[in-house]
Amino acid sequence: MLRGMLEAAKRGENVFITDVRKNFRSLGVQGERIIIQLDLIKKGDSRYFNIIVPDVPEENSEEINFIASYLRAEIYNMLSSLGGRGLTIYFNTQNMVLNNIFTEVREAFCMDKPLSERTGYGNCMNVIDRMIRAIHGEDEKFYYILKDSCERPGTMTDYKEDTTESDMLGRVTKNLEGKLVCGIDIGGTDIKVALAGDGHISCFKEYDWNPKAFIIPEQLIDPILYITRLVRAYYSAQKAQNKDLLEFLDSAMDKHSSIETIIESVEKAEEILSEDIIKLDAVGLSFPDVVVRDKIVGGETTKTRGMKLNPTINYEKEFAKITALNDRLMELCRKGGAIKNMNDGPAAAYTAAVEMMASDPASVRNGVFAHSLGTELGTGWVDGAGRVPEMPLECYNFIIDLGDFVEKAYTSEDVRSINNVNTGLAGTLQKYTSQSGVFRLAMQYFNKQRPNLYKELFDLGFVVETEDAGIKTLVVPTEPKDMRKGFLEHVMKLTEREDDELVNEIFRQIGVYLAITWFETEYILEPACKERTLFGRLVKMKKCFDLIKEGAKSRKPDIVFELADGGMANTPLMKQLEADAHYTVAQFAQAVGVIYFGNQGLIENSGE
Repeated sequence: MLRGMLEAAKRGENVFITDVRKNFRSLGVQGERIIIQLDLIKKGDSRYFNIIVPDVPEENSEEINFIASYLRAEIYNMLSSLGGRGLTIYFNTQNMVLNNIFTEVREAFCMDKPLSERTGYGNCMNVIDRMIRAIHGEDEKFYYILKDSCERPGTMTDYKEDTTESDMLGRVTKNLEGKLVCGIDIGGTDIKVALAGDGHISCFKEYDWNPKAFIIPEQLIDPILYITRLVRAYYSAQKAQNKDLLEFLDSAMDKHSSIETIIESVEKAEEILSEDIIKLDAVGLSFPDVVVRDKIVGGETTKTRGMKLNPTINYEKEFAKITALNDRLMELCRKGGAIKNMNDGPAAAYTAAVEMMASDPASVRNGVFAHSLGTELGTGWVDGAGRVPEMPLECYNFIIDLGDFVEKAYTSEDVRSINNVNTGLAGTLQKYTSQSGVFRLAMQYFNKQRPNLYKELFDLGFVVETEDAGIKTLVVPTEPKDMRKGFLEHVMKLTEREDDELVNEIFRQIGVYLAITWFETEYILEPACKERTLFGRLVKMKKCFDLIKEGAKSRKPDIVFELADGGMANTPLMKQLEADAHYTVAQFAQAVGVIYFGNQGLIENSGE
C-alpha cells in the first residue's frame, strides 16, 4: 500500500490525503492507533481525531518519511482550520518510529521559536498565538503534550456546532432607514466597495491593487481608508446636490483611477464639503486574513508576505497597525457607530445566508458553508444564527496532496509549483483550487499536449521567465501590469473559444480538488451544512462552474454546489445590485453582504 502511493508520487501523480487516510484506516487493528486531542480556543471545547498508520520497521526510511509527512499534514490541517489552545497526542510510546515523529513535530512546527523565526508548519502557530493573545491575554501559551495510549481519557466528548436559533439574519436587511453603511470587500487583486444610505445603494467603487508587493502596512491601510473616505464624500456631494463636485469626483470613482488621484480628490472634496460631510453609521469589512472579534490577527497570508520579509521593520509591531484597522475606520463614523470585520470566507457564507434567509428561512437552519474561488481559496462558515466560529478557517492552507514530487521540485513562486507561497509547504489548496491552480494546470496540460496554447501564454505576457542565481523560474508578472486577472480570464474563455476537452479538463480538475476539500472540511470541521456555496471569479462563467461541478461529482457523486449569482438576489440591496447596469452580483455580492454585517453591529450596539 505504502510503496504504491510512493511510486505514484514519484511519477508526479496526486496522492490525496483523503485516500491515504482511507487506506490506512483499512488496516484496522493491524495498524497503530493514535488519538489526537485538540483543545479549542474556547475553554472547555475539544475535538478528538482517531488516526491509524502502518507499523513500519525503523530501517524503512522512505516509508517512515511518508508517514511522518501524513501525520504532520493531519496536525497542520487541524490547526490551520480549528486553531486551538493546545494538543495532546495519545499513542504507543514504545513505538520508536512514532515517538521520533511526534517528538520532531514540536520542532517542525517551530513551537519553541519566536514568531519572527517560524517557517513552514510554524506559520500556523503564529496565527494561533495571536488568536490566543487576542482572546485570553499574554499569559496564555499553546501547549503540546505526548502521552501513552493507556492514559487517554475514558470519555471523549467532541465539540459540536452551536445550533441555537436567531432571527438576526433576517433583521439586518429590514432596518437600514436613516443609516449610512459602507461595505468593503478586500481581495488579493482588488478592493470592492458599496455604500448604502437609507436602504438604497448610493455608489460602487472598484480599485485594483497588489498587496503582495507591499512592504509597509501603510501601503495596505491607506488605500482602504481613502477609498472609504471617497465614497463617503461622493454620497455627501449627492446629498448636497453639488453637481460640480460629483463631476470632479467621477475620475476618482473610475475603476482605473490611481491612488494618487483618489487621495487628491478626497482631500479636495472634504475641504469643499467641510461640515456637509456625512459621517458613516457603520462599516462592514470582508478582509482576507484571520479575524477575531472584528480585529485582524492572522498575519501569515500572501497579502502581508512582503511586509514580513522586509528586514527594515519590526513585523509584529507594524502588523499591529493592520490589527487596528477597525479603530481607524471608526474615525470615519459617527459616535456610537459600528465596525464589523470578518474574514472574506465567512463574509461569503454570511452573504449567502442573508439572501437565503430572505427567500427560504428553513434553508439556513443548518447554516451556510461557502468558498470564494479567486486569488486564494476563501472558506466561510456561519451557523443558522449568523454566528462565525472563532477559528482561523485557513483552509487554503490545507495539505491535500502528499504526492506530485515532480511539481514539488519547483520554487514556490514558479507558476508550475505546488508549494505554498507563504509557507513553502507542498500540496496545499492555495495551488489547487484558486487562480493559481488554473495557472498551474494550464502550464502543465498545454506544455505537454497543446504547444500552440502554451506558446500563446508567453506571447500574451501572462507568463515570463526570470532568472536568479542561475535558477530559472516561470512567473505571472504583476509589474508593470498585473497579469493575473487577464491570465485567468484567458483560460476561462478558452473553454468557449476552443471547445477543447483538454481546456475543459482544467476546470474539471479544479472540481476534483474541491471535492477533496469537501472531504477534509467534513472530516475536521463537521459542519451541519453539507452544501457548498461558491463565489469568485472562477465560477462567474456558467460553463466553468458546470465543469467544476462535473469534476467534483466524479469524486463525490452527491456533492451539492450552489452558485452565488443573480439567482441569490433576494434582499433589497442585492436586488438593486442585480438591476445595476454596470455592476454584477458576481462582482459585488460580498461588498453588499457586509453592508448587512455592518448593520448587524448597529443592531447589537443598540440592543434592539
